[in-house]
Amino acid sequence: MLWTVIVPAIDSAVSSEDPTGAGDRMAVTETVSFAVPAGWNVDSGFRTDQHGASDSLPRVTLTDGTVTVSVDADTFSGTADELLSQTDAVSLATNGSSVLAVSGARQPISTAGGLSGVQVSFDTPRSAGSVTTFVVDGKGIRVQVVGPPDQIAARSREITDMIASIGTHEGDTK
Repeated sequence: MLWTVIVPAIDSAVSSEDPTGAGDRMAVTETVSFAVPAGWNVDSGFRTDQHGASDSLPRVTLTDGTVTVSVDADTFSGTADELLSQTDAVSLATNGSSVLAVSGARQPISTAGGLSGVQVSFDTPRSAGSVTTFVVDGKGIRVQVVGPPDQIAARSREITDMIASIGTHEGDTK
């Protein structure tokens, strides 16, 4: 009875909702963060004023309806363009799909904080989105956006603003 009735009841009673509020910034690395609009749900990651038990920061995953924005960082010594190629090669090897095969041309991108990177966008009948990469202080940062084309279009301003807000900040997010 414990496992079939009580545990599921507790599980369904505990909310996994963690909506963002006005002014929230999500930590990507110890020194890089980005602003997120109010109302998106934090599925994983920390705001800049939060920290976990370890020194490492998890991937930031935000959702709004059926749109997902994932931002992660790892050690990388190449360029943003090389990181984009590596990201696509790993995706092709692990799940057989290539974003670059269905995307438009690579476009340079700059954030309001002065970071320079590269972005590709894709739009298929079933999904749309983008992959954007930056390299900051030896860390490769990858931003992946995916969702149904109509939902990506409806949230395009918020998505563009999130990516444009990626930048370095003072202080430590640990």
